[in-house]
Amino acid sequence: MTTASLINPPRSPILSRMNALEIIEEIKRLPGEEVGKVVEFMRHLPNAETIAAINEPLEEGRSFKNAAELFAALDKEC
Repeated sequence: MTTASLINPPRSPILSRMNALEIIEEIKRLPGEEVGKVVEFMRHLPNAETIAAINEPLEEGRSFKNAAELFAALDKEC
């Protein structure tokens, strides 16, 4: 591999942009064991609701240093 090939890598189907249908078709062509790896990967991706919750700012004063603080706050609310 030359320095030029690192700077300007040859075009490859893997490096080109693919739409969802093309990706699905590629997955369908994989051997069963490899499809299983893709499925396992997809199962662990967070969904939109989880991502929104992660990005949601915390309410003022609603973070706790430990479980004891959390339970004390909950006791006060109840």
